[in-house]
Amino acid sequence: MDSGYRYEDLEVGSVFVSPSRTITESDIIQFAGLTGDLNELHTSATFAQKTNFGQRIAHGMLILSMANGLYMRSGVFRTSVFLGIENWKSTKPVFIGDTITLRLTIADKRLTKSGDRAIIGMQYDVLNQAGETVASGLFRRMINVISAE
Repeated sequence: MDSGYRYEDLEVGSVFVSPSRTITESDIIQFAGLTGDLNELHTSATFAQKTNFGQRIAHGMLILSMANGLYMRSGVFRTSVFLGIENWKSTKPVFIGDTITLRLTIADKRLTKSGDRAIIGMQYDVLNQAGETVASGLFRRMINVISAE
């Protein structure tokens, strides 16, 4: 079987919560090096201390990337094809030592014209350890539809 859940099993409004992940200094520094985004707000404790945040924050794109990893750990689908993101927003800073989880809500679903695949809309809400939303957006993925025999 292609997916953890079958198309028929998913209902609009179904909610899944991923395992959690704590943001480390290493995560931020490695992401900065990988992407070339060496903004001092992420990489310099001295600089960040003088900002409104008072400390370094994680890159917004790092949190988006981690949301995708948390999705993979959620077990909703074993395989899927990423199609896009709509309305992604970073709403609160994420600091070193914060722990995040992904709350994934099935927003919509439809079969493709061929009927052998489906497009699933999933609302991603990244939550910190206090249950506050730190980032959110709608992800679209395509899955294979496996008919029950």
